[in-house]
Amino acid sequence: MSKPVNTIEFWRERLKAEHLPDSVYVTNGSDWRFIDSSHEKILSPYVDKKVLDAGCGYGRWASFFRDYTGIDFSPDFIDKAKELHRDKTFIQADLNKLPFKDKEFDMAFCVSVKVMIVNNLGEEVWKPMEEELKRVAKKVILLEYTNPQDYEEIN
Repeated sequence: MSKPVNTIEFWRERLKAEHLPDSVYVTNGSDWRFIDSSHEKILSPYVDKKVLDAGCGYGRWASFFRDYTGIDFSPDFIDKAKELHRDKTFIQADLNKLPFKDKEFDMAFCVSVKVMIVNNLGEEVWKPMEEELKRVAKKVILLEYTNPQDYEEIN
């Protein structure tokens, strides 16, 4: 059954989770440690690069990068991210029309955004978002929660 992932209300309710990471993905602590470790290995070459976290949620990766910008559809998640990471940039934005110049970022990444969009809204909704990410970044990395040791580079 599809979830209304394209509504602000859906994400507002998710943000009420008792454990903040559960607002974006519900799993146990050992799975989170494995996911974080796997994603950190993939993202570590970009620590000192200019990066865009598309679908940043509460800014889980903000403190990992020196030059970080996070975007999210949900104003509630953007507010939470700004509260948690006052020294980073967070912008409410739509993945269909990003407010950035061509190739402005060295790397853009998403964590479980593609699977969520494709599974709930369809591949035809994801494709223009993917093209927009490729427009604003020199490299795009798509990470998933479902199999964190695997990832996809689309540039």
